[in-house]
Amino acid sequence: MSVSEKKRARIKEIGGEVTMVGEWLDLSEEDVAIIDMKIQLGEELRILRRKKCLSQEMAAEVLHTSQGRVSKMEKGMASLDQLARSLLILGHSREAVAKALLK
Repeated sequence: MSVSEKKRARIKEIGGEVTMVGEWLDLSEEDVAIIDMKIQLGEELRILRRKKCLSQEMAAEVLHTSQGRVSKMEKGMASLDQLARSLLILGHSREAVAKALLK
């Protein structure tokens, strides 16, 4: 999510600096790419779950996990393989998972 130009100007006006999270945390480009992929797959999981009219609790039953874990996965707080596996279990094809990474 980017900072609007108006906010960016206001931050600079008061002596602040606008940086990307990766720069702020001193992450490598590869680390940033992995985080972006996790977030994208988590969002895809949320979209698929809602499309199938499943609550997080219902999805948790299918995935043999907890509702809290589904919530975390939807925020990208899981491994790439766990996110991909969950999407496949809920009915996404391999192609759909790969396409989600390119969004």
